[in-house]
Amino acid sequence: MIKQSSVQTPFAQRHFKRNFFLGVSNGVLFNFAWAFTSTSTVLPLFINKLTPSQILIGLASTLEALGWFLPQMAVAAVTLHRKNQKPVYIKTAFLRGGSFLLFAILVFLLGKENPAYLLVTFFFLFSLYSFGGGLAGVSFTDIVGKTIPEEKRGSFFGMRMLVGGGLSALAGFLIQRILKLHDFPKNFGILFLIASALIILALVSFCMVKEPPTTRRPEKKSIKENLLLGFQITKADRNFRMLLLTRIAIGSYVMGFSLAGAFLTVQMMGYLSSNLLWGYLSNRKNNKLVLVISAFFSAICPLLVLSNMVFQIPLWAYASIFFFLGATISGVEIGYTNYLLQIAPEERRPIYVGFLNTVVGPTIFLSAVGGLFPLKGQIKHI
Repeated sequence: MIKQSSVQTPFAQRHFKRNFFLGVSNGVLFNFAWAFTSTSTVLPLFINKLTPSQILIGLASTLEALGWFLPQMAVAAVTLHRKNQKPVYIKTAFLRGGSFLLFAILVFLLGKENPAYLLVTFFFLFSLYSFGGGLAGVSFTDIVGKTIPEEKRGSFFGMRMLVGGGLSALAGFLIQRILKLHDFPKNFGILFLIASALIILALVSFCMVKEPPTTRRPEKKSIKENLLLGFQITKADRNFRMLLLTRIAIGSYVMGFSLAGAFLTVQMMGYLSSNLLWGYLSNRKNNKLVLVISAFFSAICPLLVLSNMVFQIPLWAYASIFFFLGATISGVEIGYTNYLLQIAPEERRPIYVGFLNTVVGPTIFLSAVGGLFPLKGQIKHI
């Protein structure tokens, strides 16, 4: 039987509308900012201005993913006993907002005169920003679990992604115009200043959420004991174990990332249009169904890529890879977080969140596999 997340307290019910609005605003602003810092478009162009190294160009996206996933178990082990998680989020907000703003300013100051120094500075500050996201991930998820009731979480995450993703798509026109109107480094400096402003607003928005105090949390234990607890939970909790294995399996969808450049619009269409389906299923049906359908979509992507190795599939079928890729990303973001909050008992929720995300983290390296598959017959269509 699935364990249910904590019942909403009178405090959470009283502040629900405020917290829902601030949480959605946080997601919309972060998704909007992503357009100006995209590791698949903007950052590769920027790094290419500083170095021809393809390894360093690809490192940026890996850093962002590693920064989000890997620190979370350690953070959960340290903060499991805390009744309030927002202080942790606020501290990381200063780290994230400050590091990215400083980087944006240094682009103007170092771009022409010291490109090598700017490259080193970028990786240092972007690492701080990325790992700051991982440090905040556990507290963010725990606060959402306490402030947003289960039947509203589909709409909550769906609106964050739908509105934010729509703004990101529209931002593409502004980004192209800025890049053409201004020379390097001013053009990228402007993009990063816009991104830093949006990021800071997003962080401030969530910092204003009214967090209900947790009534049930275990006594403070050593970090080692809490780390071992994650393995014990995986062994004892079948629902969590199946969620973990499913999430790792769905990681195969990232094989398509290295092929996505020319079909980014199709991917965004899949990402945005599927939000309506995922939000409805999450709110009205169940999150397990969201994960099942997302897993089915994710399996389509590598199958089509492999089919293209054997024979040239039609262009519409090849483009559908990226539609299903976008839908999978959207479904995983909504379904697996909501299902995790649904099955995790309140007193151990940080461990559930941190352990799952840290174990799932290594699946990001599957993206390298996508580069092994040739684009048979499709390059001429692009």
